[in-house]
Amino acid sequence: MQTKNDGLKFAMKLISLRRRSVFEIAERLRKKEFEENVIGEILEELKGYKYLDDWQFAESYINDRMNFSPRGRFLIKKELQEKGVAENIIEEKMEELVSEEKEVESARKLAEKKLRIIGDKNDKNKTNQKIISYLQSRGYSFEIISQAVKNEIEWE
Repeated sequence: MQTKNDGLKFAMKLISLRRRSVFEIAERLRKKEFEENVIGEILEELKGYKYLDDWQFAESYINDRMNFSPRGRFLIKKELQEKGVAENIIEEKMEELVSEEKEVESARKLAEKKLRIIGDKNDKNKTNQKIISYLQSRGYSFEIISQAVKNEIEWE
């Protein structure tokens, strides 16, 4: 039978690799077949030490996504939901950290990057469609995409 100490060691190892949500740690402990009451104790202890905090996790995740691997609101929100972060935390942190201007700017940068990659720039309509599809696949809304590509992509 696995002890609380075993679970704490395992959870700390996971947290040392990257920040995790409460849900992610609980799921990993379940996969290792820890008992539910032990999982509860482990989670409470980790929260008490501030090693687990979904508010900080959401903030860190959103900042990383916006700065290192840009995504739109929709995709970031979906990813956080999949990681078990509560809806109210997601909404509040998104409102706090992702302004429309910031989202438009990140979409514009991705569009310009995609434009450099696309070989055939002679057909502007086809190129625009490729860029729009690319941005949609990254979780940007049509409103953000249209603001980002409207007269802002530098055609060479």
